[in-house]
Amino acid sequence: MRSFRLSKSRITAGLQCGKRLWLSVHRPDLQIYGADAERRFAAGDGVGLIARRLYGPGALIDGGRNLSQSLRDTGTALARAGDLTLFEAAFRHRGVLVRSDVLQRRVGAWHMVEVKSATRVKEHHLQDIAIQAWVAEGAGVPLDRLSVAVVDTGFVYPGGGDYRGLLREIPVADQARPLMARTPGWVSSLNLLLAGPQPVIGRGVQCRRPFDCPFDAFCREQDGAAPRPAGEPDFDAAESLCRHSDPARGVVGSDATTFLAALPYPRAYLDFETVQFAVPPWSGTSPYQQLVFQWSCHIEEQPGELRHEEFLDVSGAAPMRAAAAALLASIGDEGPVFVYGDFEKWRLMEVARMYPDLAPALGRVAGRLVDLLRLTREHYHHPDLDGSYSLKAVLPTIAPELDHGLLEEVNDGLSAQAAYHTAVMAVTGEARRQELRGRMLAYCARDTEALVRVARRLAGA
Repeated sequence: MRSFRLSKSRITAGLQCGKRLWLSVHRPDLQIYGADAERRFAAGDGVGLIARRLYGPGALIDGGRNLSQSLRDTGTALARAGDLTLFEAAFRHRGVLVRSDVLQRRVGAWHMVEVKSATRVKEHHLQDIAIQAWVAEGAGVPLDRLSVAVVDTGFVYPGGGDYRGLLREIPVADQARPLMARTPGWVSSLNLLLAGPQPVIGRGVQCRRPFDCPFDAFCREQDGAAPRPAGEPDFDAAESLCRHSDPARGVVGSDATTFLAALPYPRAYLDFETVQFAVPPWSGTSPYQQLVFQWSCHIEEQPGELRHEEFLDVSGAAPMRAAAAALLASIGDEGPVFVYGDFEKWRLMEVARMYPDLAPALGRVAGRLVDLLRLTREHYHHPDLDGSYSLKAVLPTIAPELDHGLLEEVNDGLSAQAAYHTAVMAVTGEARRQELRGRMLAYCARDTEALVRVARRLAGA
């Protein structure tokens, strides 16, 4: 049987879906990574760099793209006497090549650590370290301890580059050893799969778990209009929902109309955009904390008299306080503030905790919030909603011309986060930064314009 060059990432891809592995080897040109995947890769790289500082000092095995050189450098390092710490140590066994995030030898005992940007150990993390440990032991390194290091969300960055406490190390040998015993079977079966024709595998939960498959667009095109197997979820429903809905088919309950008619003016329509970092860049913040970097607010002084206020800082400085201060200056002291769900309420409360001097004013804004999601769910019905009341599902049934799918590049929260990450990077050129800024502003403004249209529809307009 022909043996293919396998790696940890290829094996785990094959465990997710055999077709994904086959395409990654034979048709890598077809893969498309979305904004969420790119953000996840960047988070992993950032956590990996911090891990080297926390587990160091140590030697980085950096052979570039020359795998043979990496293997030789690893062998040379392992031959040295005494304690050592290696980053990206390379091992090969039975055609499988892996790199270990952290490998330590202390008083003759070996410890392998797999570093993850996640906040808890997951099943595919155990597969990762099991594959790496199987290869390392096959290459002659007897491992005494196996661990996965994850991000501790309780960590608060004190500033000054001090990330001690960012990672939490969890022993996993008991869970990983049984998977190591299964790894030879995985290798054999995946080599057999790769030697054959493209597998015929229908779309299913494996297209999203544990990660979005980069070949999903190809598989959708390949499947065409073929009916889905019985019991398989319609993964495209969320994407196509209501794109061609007829607004006239919507029905509004009279209670919503009565409630909205009693509310005074001015009225504000507010939406926040937030960003999360695995490695917090600003003092006083924590991993994966939702940090407000942008807001849009349409303000209706009288019925039909709208003005638009907005905030977006792409300088790279901490934007939270400036965003809060700008909002307080723009939103006024009176009138309801329409939002969609509880997201804005929780962000207001969180920013208030961060900046106690702004807390009273932010608390007053929070007290004025009116949740359009609750009103919509309870009092609006349209046959195309099919039980989904997200703003992006509801909007096409009310104002199809405002469909977020018509926006370029930035058309949902994940792509807005990805755009912000790119915009604040020092290597991003000014023209590209301003292009992204414009697209983020357009997206956030679309959200609050959508709130205006939803509120008017519920009011009977």
